[in-house]
Formats: sequence, structure tokens, C-alpha cells
Amino acid sequence: MLINMPPHIISTLPRLVAIPLLLLACSLFFLPRRHDHPSAFNPVHYQGKNVTEAGSTFGAAVQGFWQDLASALLAAQPQCKPLQLVKDDIGSAADWRPLEPERKHADRLAGFTDDDETALFRAHYAMRTSAQHLGSKLSFAKGTTGIVTTANAVYMPVFLVSLRMLRRTGCNLPVEVFIDDWSKYEPKICDTILPSLQARCVVLSNVYDTAEYIKQPDHYQYKVFAMLFSTFQHVLFLDSDTFPVYDPTILFSTAPYTTHGLVTWPDYWALTISAHFYHIAAIPEEPSQARFTTESGQLMINKDVHRESLLMMVYYNYYGPDYYYTLLSQGSHGAGDKETFVQAAMAVGLPYYQVRSGPRAIGRHMNGTFRGSAIAQADPGLDYEYLTPMRSHIHPSDQWQNTDLAHPVPAVEKSLNRTRKAPRRPRPVFLHQNMLKLDPAKVLVDKSQPTYELDGTPHRMWGSKEDMVEMLGYDVERRLWDVIAEEGCREDQASRTCGEIRGFVREVFGWMDSIDRPW
Repeated sequence: MLINMPPHIISTLPRLVAIPLLLLACSLFFLPRRHDHPSAFNPVHYQGKNVTEAGSTFGAAVQGFWQDLASALLAAQPQCKPLQLVKDDIGSAADWRPLEPERKHADRLAGFTDDDETALFRAHYAMRTSAQHLGSKLSFAKGTTGIVTTANAVYMPVFLVSLRMLRRTGCNLPVEVFIDDWSKYEPKICDTILPSLQARCVVLSNVYDTAEYIKQPDHYQYKVFAMLFSTFQHVLFLDSDTFPVYDPTILFSTAPYTTHGLVTWPDYWALTISAHFYHIAAIPEEPSQARFTTESGQLMINKDVHRESLLMMVYYNYYGPDYYYTLLSQGSHGAGDKETFVQAAMAVGLPYYQVRSGPRAIGRHMNGTFRGSAIAQADPGLDYEYLTPMRSHIHPSDQWQNTDLAHPVPAVEKSLNRTRKAPRRPRPVFLHQNMLKLDPAKVLVDKSQPTYELDGTPHRMWGSKEDMVEMLGYDVERRLWDVIAEEGCREDQASRTCGEIRGFVREVFGWMDSIDRPW
């Protein structure tokens, strides 16, 4: 049927159609966009599929970014010989002595010349410039939060214990476990066990090998590439032998993470960074006693804030074995990637927060000697609120004392008739079991470890239950051994490993009906 309309109505129709189309186009432009990156793990989404294959599929944008970054790395190769250290022992230079702020950085580079330093300076500037240009192309799933780790065949059993400890805290954050290549892929673990624990394997070589002429990563270098290619924006990296005492999810929504975007934890030692590094990076020199060196069993990073920092971390680690591990860690306790994270943020002028509460050794006394097997690291939120004092000539302690809260005039303080107590030292949130590895099949084999008395009698390795409860809030070691038994008995409850662990738990702890068991 033909309908006759007045001419003025007909002339208005194109505008009536165009306006909604314009509004629709604008709304589509401003909608959140999905990055060309595997999504965070969803067990329902991957049901019936090869979880590892799906999680290790990197899109064209990620591969293109990596190829650009790889080209930048190769273009910024230092044009000088690999660095070496003199063979003398660094000795007390590695001890952290904040009451001696005048101490200089160690200088142990062997045969290091001005020409070497100039070559490193030029290469560093080239990479710094590339990081500025490439940072905006870094791909991740905006707004996502998760935990990242690396593991191989040796460390996978250790990681499974850590993962179960994580889940016992009630934490539901997804976990990505980066493995080297498909030769390290174990279908049962990667496609069945890990997904049941809200985790998945990611094969690094699927994206790494798409860049030509790039050398293969090794050892410490895997950590930074796992963070780089993780799907998450907000990352908590945990070594495979590190686990939380309680749910760490809250750490992402509180300062200092929300204020700095990069949180690191301290080791026991002083900085042993070469002063030449600061000349090379063209930044002010950090005093040698300004802070502890870094203990990198755990690290938090907001990749959106620290885009350029992350790319410089990649650079320092890619050229770490030949150059930057030597420049940044001249002591025997500082080998590897420890200082590549903070120094990268410093190099690009972005904020970082290193927890100021020192690490605590976890272990027990045996025959008059303390045998440590783990490092306890403080809650960064509590540390931030605690405002740990820097040791000085007027306050040699790193903890607040009741007298610090008193009125400066003793007579006035006395007249106030009050008792003000200093805040408690921040409690630990992470335990890095760095000495005795908790592989269920091996953890009880060596009877010289703190798990036994000198006569071979099974024993707690972290001291008394009372000490655990006072420090951590509950008996973490009791939970840990329950988890070791769970993992050790997963495949075969009649196995020798399962029987030995159950016998150890029975003798040391007894059975506790309040803790659920899988058997």
C-alpha cells in the first residue's frame, strides 16, 4: 500500500535515522574492549576442551606486540663483553647496616672500563625509548586479577602443595601456571587436576617462539615472561614454593598496592648494586643502606600502571646472565633476578613499595642451632599502616616501642596517668619454603632435615604450635602437613609415599577430626 506523506516529513526521515545510528556508534566505541589475549580461566568455558591448548592460544595482537618487543630487545643489546666479578668474597658488605648510611656500594666488577659503561648506557637508553613507545601496546584482560607462577616437572609437585594451601585459605583467584614448552606438558595435571583447583597451564613457547632470533629463556628469566604474557592486569606472582597464610585477595584493594601498583618484599641482606648501574640508567644513586635487597618469592604488579616498568624488567632479565644480574647483585646472596623489579620501576620513574618489615626466619632449634626452612613475609597493608621506623641513631630498633608514644616531657606523661602501647608488628601473609622443598615424594627422605630429631624421630619443622599461633594466628604447619598428605595420597592411597606421610602426621600431630580429609 502506498502512503502519501507531506514533503517536510519525508525530508526529516534521514535525520531521524542518522541520529540513532550516531548514538549507537558512539556507544560501541566507548564500550570496554576485549584484548586479543586468552581470557582468565573459566572452568565452565573450557569444559570438554583441552584447557592447556585453549589457555596457550595467543592472538595476533599479543604475537605482534611480542615480535616488536623482541626486536627492541635485540636492537638494545649491549655492545661490550659480558661482565664478571672479582673472585674475592664480598663478606660483610652484604650485611644490611642502616646505622652506617655512609657505606658505599660494593664495586666488584672485574676489568670494567669506561667504554663498557658507555656501551651499556647507550643500549639502556635505546631500550628505555622503546619501552615508552611499546608500553601502550601491552596486552592483558582489563580489570582482571589473578595469581601467576612458573613450574617444571621438578617443581610441579611442590606447586600443587602450594596451590592446595592457597585454596585452603578460601582464595578463589584464578591461577596461571607457565611451563616452558609442550615437552613439559602433563595432560592429567594440566587438564584435570589444575582446573579442579581453578588453575591452568600456559605453554610459554607458544608465544615466545613466534619471535625470530630471540634466545631461549632460562631459570630466573621465566618469572618476568610469565608476568608479561599473563592474561591478568593485576598480578600476584608467587614462586612455586610460596603460599599465603590467609586469603591474599584483599591485598589488591588496599594500599600500598592501590597507591603504588608494584609491591615487593625484603630479603635479609643489603643492596649490592654496582654504582655503575645508576650511571647506565641515568638515575640518581640509591644509598646502599636505603633498604633491604629484594626477596622475590612473591611480587604484586598492576600491569596497566607499570607498563614501562615491566618492559624494563624484561630487558634486565633477558640480558641478566651476561650483564644485569652482575650489575644489580654483586653479593653471593643476591644472584639472579632479585633487583631487576624495583630498579626497573626506578629507571622509568614509576612508584614502588618495598615492605619495610624485615623477613622472619621460620624453623626450629636443633642441638643448639637454629635450622630455618622458610621465610615469612609481612602483610603489606599492615606494614603500610604500621609505618615501620627506619633504624637510626635515635631509634636503633625497626619496631615501635611503648616509649615512642609517650609525651616528650616525662612529667607531663606521668600526669596523664595513661598507658599507650605501640602497635603490634605486622603479621606475615606469605611463607616461602625456600630451604626444604615440599615434594610429597621426597620431603621425608632426608632425615637430617628439621622434620626429624637427631635420632631420627619425626618432629615439627617450624617450632611449637604455640609459636605458630602467636605469629600466624593458627597452626599453619598442621594445615600444611594435612595438605602434603592430601597431595601425596591423591594417586594411590596404598603407596609407600602416602603411608609414610600419614605415619608422620599421626606421630607428630595426631588426627584432627575438625579438618576435612579426602580419604
